[in-house]
Amino acid sequence: MKTLTPKLTLCAIATLSAISLSSHAALSPSYSFNGNGNWSLDGCGGNSTPTCSIDAVVPSGSTIEAAFLYSTTTPSTSIPTVDFDGTVFSGADWTSLGSNDASLEAFRVDVTSIVSAAIGSGGPTPFSFDILNESPSASIDGEALAIVYSNPAETLRTISFLDGFSQTTGDSAFISLADPLTAADLADPSFEATLSLGIGFGFQANNNTQSSIVNVNGNSLTTCAGGEDDGEAINGGLITIGGIGDDRANNHDCSLANGDDELYSLEPFLNVGDSLITIDTSNPSSDDNIFFAGLSITAEAVIDNKPVDPNPVPEPGTLALFGVALFATSRRAKSFFTNK
Repeated sequence: MKTLTPKLTLCAIATLSAISLSSHAALSPSYSFNGNGNWSLDGCGGNSTPTCSIDAVVPSGSTIEAAFLYSTTTPSTSIPTVDFDGTVFSGADWTSLGSNDASLEAFRVDVTSIVSAAIGSGGPTPFSFDILNESPSASIDGEALAIVYSNPAETLRTISFLDGFSQTTGDSAFISLADPLTAADLADPSFEATLSLGIGFGFQANNNTQSSIVNVNGNSLTTCAGGEDDGEAINGGLITIGGIGDDRANNHDCSLANGDDELYSLEPFLNVGDSLITIDTSNPSSDDNIFFAGLSITAEAVIDNKPVDPNPVPEPGTLALFGVALFATSRRAKSFFTNK
């Protein structure tokens, strides 16, 4: 059954230049989809040759709408060279997603044509894409593959990918609904709001002291996001992304090493009357990087995926915020005035 409410619009909202010294748009919308379809998210990392394999789950009768390969690196690493299933990406092939305050950086490349040719119209079993080689191997923590496909048998939904970097001192993402949530919206059994995070350079093999904290609407979602769920407990394998094989039921156990799978349900944090969802992140250990956030909402939406202007000039009069606004702001006012 299609969920037609709430009616949504996704757009990037830039901060005013007057407050740019203490605010920075780190995670920004890079792709959005609205229609009957779903996503496939998976990652892998390691230092072997071949390095690892990434799975993709795309059911029969599908059309690949978009596919992006991400590569996340250790601190202060040069642009990676990655052999993705026989196609080598290096240098200018990559889009840098920026570096955070721990000198951690990730990169993105559009692989839609490669994935579409390999998957075709989908199938009943997972597809596999090999990372045949990475260079410099020990300085690249791994790759993530984010796919969006359309399929008439799937639920109507809105999917948005945000990517970039996250300051360890704190970042926020705001999801603004055009209309407040109603009791009927939340009671609809087909309503879902799912969040996936992709994190680089996380190490939790022994404990969860190297973790990111995520709060939703002021309530704790997790205190142990991160780790090397999709890689290995060594430099060159420190990557995780919520996706294939993970559970969105929020049943993570932060008393265990790698006790969080980075795939979350946002429904428990939503209440009747809500028109704004606030997602706050921080990394007290100062050595992780949230480079990807995926949002999937089972609702019809109108997409505005304009890039963020870092120095916008507002029109005279009023500034209107409408739809679902997804943007990142770094809470760095104190650190800006403090010598480290």
